Amino acid sequence: MHRGQVGRRLPLKTVYYLSFLFFIVIPILIVLVVALFVLNKQFKNQALTNIRQAQETVITELKSDIDIMSMRLSHLIYTNNNEILAYAAEMDTADFGRRYEYEQKLQQAGNLALEPVKDIISVGFYMKDGRKTYIKNDINRTMDEIREMDWYQKALEKSNTVCLGSYDTVSSSDLYVGGKKDLLILVFALAPDVSTDRSQKIEMVVFYQSTDAADRIKEYNRNYLEGKNKLGITQIRDSGGNLVFSTLDQGEIDFSGKKYTCVKTPLELKDTVWYLESYIETRDLTLEYWNRAVLVLLAAVLILLLAGYYSRYFLRSIVNPVEEISSGLREVEEGNLDVHVTASGQSEVRNMIHQFNAMVRRLKALIGEYEERVRNMERKPGDYLAALLKKEMTPEEVGQSSRDFFMEPYVLMSMYIIYENPAENEMDVAVRLKNSFERNPRYASRCIAYIENPSFFFAFYRVTEEEYSNRIVKMLQELQRAAANEFGVKIEVCIGKKAFGFEEFPKSEEDVRKKICLRHLIGENAVIDLNRAEEKDDSLLELTKEYERLANALYMAEEKNMAEEKNKLFVAFSDLPMAEIRGRAYAVILAIGKRFDRDNSRFSDAFGQQYNYLDKIGRIEDVRSLKLWLTNYFAWLMDYSASKLNVAEADVIVRAKRYMADHYEDCDLSLPKVAEHVGLNEKYFTNRFTKETGENFSSYLTALRMQKAKELLKTTTFKVYEISEMVGYHNVEHFNRMFKKLNGITPARYRKTM
Repeated sequence: MHRGQVGRRLPLKTVYYLSFLFFIVIPILIVLVVALFVLNKQFKNQALTNIRQAQETVITELKSDIDIMSMRLSHLIYTNNNEILAYAAEMDTADFGRRYEYEQKLQQAGNLALEPVKDIISVGFYMKDGRKTYIKNDINRTMDEIREMDWYQKALEKSNTVCLGSYDTVSSSDLYVGGKKDLLILVFALAPDVSTDRSQKIEMVVFYQSTDAADRIKEYNRNYLEGKNKLGITQIRDSGGNLVFSTLDQGEIDFSGKKYTCVKTPLELKDTVWYLESYIETRDLTLEYWNRAVLVLLAAVLILLLAGYYSRYFLRSIVNPVEEISSGLREVEEGNLDVHVTASGQSEVRNMIHQFNAMVRRLKALIGEYEERVRNMERKPGDYLAALLKKEMTPEEVGQSSRDFFMEPYVLMSMYIIYENPAENEMDVAVRLKNSFERNPRYASRCIAYIENPSFFFAFYRVTEEEYSNRIVKMLQELQRAAANEFGVKIEVCIGKKAFGFEEFPKSEEDVRKKICLRHLIGENAVIDLNRAEEKDDSLLELTKEYERLANALYMAEEKNMAEEKNKLFVAFSDLPMAEIRGRAYAVILAIGKRFDRDNSRFSDAFGQQYNYLDKIGRIEDVRSLKLWLTNYFAWLMDYSASKLNVAEADVIVRAKRYMADHYEDCDLSLPKVAEHVGLNEKYFTNRFTKETGENFSSYLTALRMQKAKELLKTTTFKVYEISEMVGYHNVEHFNRMFKKLNGITPARYRKTM
């Protein structure tokens, strides 16, 4: 069973609870889950971004210190024609006095070159013979320990090049006297060559400098351990994985496992790469998120509680009373007009219940009056309607025989019935369908119907209220739904204009008969209300007469006539505004639909379904697009007509035209060959062809070939002689003569004009 039908048969409370669940509870939960997921991602990404920004600050400080100290080292070495190196080289002597003299000069020159000296720990000069000299502080490392360092060995390999190293002080006075714990000491080493140290006594010059980056890392780490930030524990490693700087004692915290998340940022130096690693407990990344998530969850719970309260109120004040009304309606449908519903719920619902009770009382009185009138009549209203439509009685005669028939205003309606199961006896279905209409309360109290044939009904509606139009449409929509569900048929309706008296009946009948064809433009379950129609409907129907030949050519799959009529249509488009062009397109669709109706064929079968052409064509904004749409539309109809309508067996002339349309490119195509194909002798075929088409065989074939040639000239880039062969002419001169004779210009000129 169709899902919509199942939903309509469920109890109102069940539908309400399901709707509340699927349209309120589940969407709120989905939005909540999605919001929490998005917030989690955002908070986590923001926490990681904050860590990376803190690392970038440290990296910036380190790079700044490295660049400045590299420049200071170069300045120290090369200033005053390598004066400081010369003083240091002179200290490489056993003469204590000379050594003391140059030590004073070295200290004085070094202090001047090193201003300002805030972060400089020491400058060391290491001699090739093992002696060492320091400016400022002495370094607590032996010569052998210093020479084993990687940065020392790299500097030896690359003379006159600054190489970078580091020390991480693990205790106070670790590297020099007075030094603090957890200092990051940057080491800048340079091995001078003979051009720098002419004495060739100095093996290495080394700068030792503390960096504020270490203090920043210590501050970050201390605040994180105290819970004042979410930047994690930061430390520095080299590219080999060796720890360069850390504020933690070895083994103090184990960063392995899933408890911690690591954020790593590279620091590219002159001859190596360091990595800043920040380890943060994974739960700290989303701690702020969970604080916010609790608030969101509380808000969601509050919303659901309010929704639940609203649900109970809505159920008590609206759903329960509506169910009672529904129960009352079912009793009315079953024929019980003594039903009475107790008013409850909202004021609007109570008013509706009062109106329902009043309606039932009025309906009971009307049915009683109607039954009384029927009992007193010699003929029933349905008999008079049938006599009118079968022309057995005139409207005037009906008015004289039954004063009640035309006593009230009325609306005449025509109904076109489409059967989905044509194998069943359609007249039996039509009778049962007409009887089923009586189950609709409005129809039963106001309508009578007449079956002209299984596919065409008339309905006579008595107007008893001012606002009748919308109520008629609603009634018809209910009949359409019921007919589709119970009988599998579709109903398309034309509602006539409001009329009064027998004088207006013939005009109303003519209108609904003629204008039911407008259903072809509206599509499935069309309801055409002539009370709302504009005068252009009459002009549109009049315009369809101009396109009867085109419609017939499409229906009979006549290639030549279709092409000629299509060209006439498109030529007419060139001088008209877009609104009128659309009107002509609508007229063409109507003409085709009426041609299908004439043979009792279903127009919708050509496309497998019914379309709303008013909407389709109305959305096309320019002439070129509309021409393209119509061209494709006509091509589809031609294919359908040739393959499905079986016209080839219906008429030998139609079969001959189809054969010519399929073989026009054959230069040997001739009257004898076509006559043989359709099974007639040449003379009889010639006479019959000329009589039925209005032109002889040769003229028809030439016109068909020229029509194809014009299409190829307009739409392709083939040469004229190629097109000549494509349409059945091996002699291009003969083709040119025939083309000019029929069209007044040569093929080449025609192509330029197009």
